Amino acid sequence: MNVTESATVAINSRALEKRARGERVYNLSAGEPALPPHRAIVAAAKKALDEGKTGYPPVAGVPELRRMAAQWMNSVHDTQFSWTNTLVTPGGKFGIFAACQALVEPGDEAVIVAPYWVSYPTIVKLFGGVPVIVQSTESGGWIPDSADIEAAFTAKTKVVILNSACNPTGALYSRTLLGKILAAAQKRGIIVISDEVYSGLVYEGAFVSCGVFSEYRDSVIVINSCSKNFAMTGWRVGFFCAPEELVKVVTMLLSQSVSGASTVSQYAALGALEHAQEITEEVRDAMRTRRDLFVVAGLPAAPAGLYSFAPLASLGATENDSAAFCERLITEKNIAAVPGSAFGAERYVRFSFGAAEEELKDALEVLLK
Repeated sequence: MNVTESATVAINSRALEKRARGERVYNLSAGEPALPPHRAIVAAAKKALDEGKTGYPPVAGVPELRRMAAQWMNSVHDTQFSWTNTLVTPGGKFGIFAACQALVEPGDEAVIVAPYWVSYPTIVKLFGGVPVIVQSTESGGWIPDSADIEAAFTAKTKVVILNSACNPTGALYSRTLLGKILAAAQKRGIIVISDEVYSGLVYEGAFVSCGVFSEYRDSVIVINSCSKNFAMTGWRVGFFCAPEELVKVVTMLLSQSVSGASTVSQYAALGALEHAQEITEEVRDAMRTRRDLFVVAGLPAAPAGLYSFAPLASLGATENDSAAFCERLITEKNIAAVPGSAFGAERYVRFSFGAAEEELKDALEVLLK
């Protein structure tokens, strides 16, 4: 099969294995806000269990959750989705997977901006697609040029995958930039898949959703989730927002694969959405405090997201091989981090600041001494 293991999952698994053997491991690999679940989430899950809501869910999602998710997107991000444009998926990642399964045929091209989330190219390849990479630069704030993206379009381009706020860089795309990309894509009949799962974790600047552009709504898929917004990573609840015809197609794909997201998790997500502003603010404030530990340590501070994307040179490394550097890091210092090569940006390393504060402080002390 044309597939490789996710680099972040592989490194996180290795860190957990070392920890299970009793070793002191500093796990800065996983993009997970390490916080206990909010009381509203726990209460909603318990209520669902007490009421016996444990059977198969509607494949497209519990109707109340679809409605509330659309309302949440519209309220927070000024989008214009109805519940019929909204599908519940088992995590945001599966939403991206299903979008590519629905749209990408063998030989089709998918334009992806680097640094990119590690799974985008592999997901595209799974369906016979060809990733076409457009490189952004640190000197440019990791913001792509719309002209470079449009120059990558060919007669074979089927989709563009955007990620703002970006994993791993934290870059935020402006309304002007998004408008230019969407206009160029629609002109050529290209669908834009906008991964917006870090939209709630913005510390500086403003987040703009691709869903705000009513003139491009027929050519945009927006992916969001509960994982980062509400610190609900293990609950696996995502939202797929798109034109109704695409929602119907992806619902059929769900019916023939995972049969929908966990019923109890969906009711927990309802509890989160009922207290969305409160929970997101709590998560964001906690992550901002943790991010600032990296600022004090002199490492790059992302304006959004959960990561510090640091040049190897800033860590005193003379090598350019980020995979070799991360291997040495976990072997010699028991610090788990993800090499920049996994994101399409060699000579960099990604550290997650989602771990508990004391864990971060101890890890930075070991890393920088």
